[in-house]
Amino acid sequence: MISEANPKGFHSKNKHPRSLIPNGLWAEFFRGDRLACARLITAVENHPAIGPEVRDHVIPRLNGAFRIGITGPPGVGKSTVTAALARRAAQHDQTVGIIAVDPSSPFTGGAFLGDRVRMEALSGDDRIFIRSLASRGGHGGLSPATPLVADVLDAFGLSRIFIETVGVGQAELDVLGCVDLLILVLQPGTGDGIQALKAGILEAADMFLINKADLPGTETLLESLRFLFEISARPAAGGVPPILAASALRDEGLDAVYTEMEKRTQALLTSGKYHQKRRALMESEIRDTIRRILWDRFAALTGAGEKIPAAAERFIANHKSPYPYIRRLCAQVKIQHRTKRTGRE
Repeated sequence: MISEANPKGFHSKNKHPRSLIPNGLWAEFFRGDRLACARLITAVENHPAIGPEVRDHVIPRLNGAFRIGITGPPGVGKSTVTAALARRAAQHDQTVGIIAVDPSSPFTGGAFLGDRVRMEALSGDDRIFIRSLASRGGHGGLSPATPLVADVLDAFGLSRIFIETVGVGQAELDVLGCVDLLILVLQPGTGDGIQALKAGILEAADMFLINKADLPGTETLLESLRFLFEISARPAAGGVPPILAASALRDEGLDAVYTEMEKRTQALLTSGKYHQKRRALMESEIRDTIRRILWDRFAALTGAGEKIPAAAERFIANHKSPYPYIRRLCAQVKIQHRTKRTGRE
C-alpha cells in the first residue's frame, strides 16, 4: 500500500505546471510503478493547472474501472465498510483503488488522514492502492481533485475504485458526478434524521447499507427506509433499491453487500447504462471546460473579473437590473474581436 501524503520529487516553488511532472515519470507510471502513481496524484492534488496535461495522458489509457461511491453521515463507519468491500474485491481477483477524502486541516490544508489509519489492515496488499485526499474546501464531500485522481487510478490499471466521501447530507451530491454506483451508509439510531435526507442523496443512492446492525434500532431503520420508498415515486422510476444490514466492525453481512454490489455492477455494464453515464460525464466535462476557457477570455478582454463586484454592489444599491450592463460587456467583446480580425474599429 502506498499512502505517502507528499512523496518527494515535486518542487512547489516551480511556477511552470508542466515542469512539475519530472522527466520519466509517465514511463514509470505506465510501467506500473506505485510510487510514480503516488507522485502523480500529489501533483494533481497540489497543482490543478496540470489537469489538462494529465488528462491528455490518461484518457487514452483508461481501462473502464468501475467506480463505487461510499457516502453517508459522519460516524456511520464508512471507512470500515470501504475497507471490507475493497478486501473482498481483491479476494475476487480485482485490482483495487481507494480514494478516501478526509477533512482538511485548518492549518496546513492537508488531510487529517483518519481514513488511512482505519484502513491500516489493508497495508501490504499489493492489489490495493489507498490514497487520502484533503477536501480542501470542496463541496459534496469530495476533494476538487477527486475525479482526476480516479482517472489516474483507472489508467494505472485498477479495476475497482472506491471513493469514500467526507460525511454528507441531503444536498451534497457531487459524488454522483464521478461514480458509477453509490452506496449510502446509515446506522441505527438515525431515527427522524433520514427525513432530512429524503429529498437529496437518499433518492440518488443505488444501494443502502445499515451498518452497525448489531445495535438496537436496526429493524426500525430498515422499516423506515422501506416505507419511504413505498410512498415515494422512486419505485416507478427504477424499483426499490437494495437495503442491506451488516456490521463492518465485526465483518458480518459484508459478503451479501459485496455480492449485491457486483450484481448491480454487472447489470450496469451489460445494460449500456455504464456507457451512457460515461458519455454524460464527458459531455459535462467538455461544457465545463469550454465555459471556463470562455470566461477566462471574456474576463481578460473586458476586465470583468475586477469590475463585476463593484457593479453588483451598485445595482443592488440602486435597485437596477444588471442586464444592460451585461449587454454592454458582451458588445465590448464583439468590438475587440472585430478589431483583432480587421485591424480597424
